[in-house]
Amino acid sequence: MKLLLSSIFSLLLISSGFAQDKAPYPNGKKGYEEAYKRNIKKSRIGGVYIPKDIHEAIQELDALSPDGAKVKFTNAPEEVIATKLHFGLGRWISVFWNFEEGSRYVEYLRNLGITDPDHMIQFTIVSYHRYKNGRELDIDKQVAHYIAEREKFLIEYRSKLNVISSETHPVKNGN
Repeated sequence: MKLLLSSIFSLLLISSGFAQDKAPYPNGKKGYEEAYKRNIKKSRIGGVYIPKDIHEAIQELDALSPDGAKVKFTNAPEEVIATKLHFGLGRWISVFWNFEEGSRYVEYLRNLGITDPDHMIQFTIVSYHRYKNGRELDIDKQVAHYIAEREKFLIEYRSKLNVISSETHPVKNGN
């Protein structure tokens, strides 16, 4: 009996290994870029369905969320939802929709102009909240907001950098 159970367990373990993505973990910039290019073509990563756009993301979140949670989510103010769920639902979105190594949903968001993973999470949560409340998603306005936020952050970040050294060289005419 132990041999039979042990054999079944081994068979299950081996067969589940074949179901996994055989691609190695990305190593270095080139490895990351290759993994990203592969991932943006996949509709499933690690057995999880990856939405192709915000409308499919909303459908997935709605299908996966328990009814009680949806009621609380819908009744909360948008500003509260966007920040309070960032490390709960937002973390789930980031991990399972493969924000780190890329996915077709990440590529969709990047093509919209949202490049920061935190903004991707907020955009998704806010859009889902607006959908649940029967409001317009205002995708263009949201995208403009996140692009402006990113620019503001980069300007502030760059202004705080210390210049280690500066060199000037004369430019000769004709060269």
